[in-house]
Amino acid sequence: MSIDPLYLLPGFAVGLLVGMTGIGGGSLLTPMLILLFGIHPAAAVRTDLLYAAATNTCSTVMHGLARSVDWRIVRRLAAGSVPATIATLTVLSSIERAALRGA
Repeated sequence: MSIDPLYLLPGFAVGLLVGMTGIGGGSLLTPMLILLFGIHPAAAVRTDLLYAAATNTCSTVMHGLARSVDWRIVRRLAAGSVPATIATLTVLSSIERAALRGA
């Protein structure tokens, strides 16, 4: 299996910019997938989320092993973001079910 440089080079550029600036890759990768490669926006977002889940998991493990994570801050952030995420997904799911019933 060969890797098409058309995909490799933009991916490398995004990785380089994210590493240098800390800007979220989604703000760069998703528009790139849509505008440069013509990927449907919903598919681009899903692709980026899966990629982010994989890379963030690896980063979390490595920083955890290096003991460079302040877990008190993580717990404080999670205390707000996890319930907000659950609430948002619940509301969106309800809206989708209502829309499907009305269709």
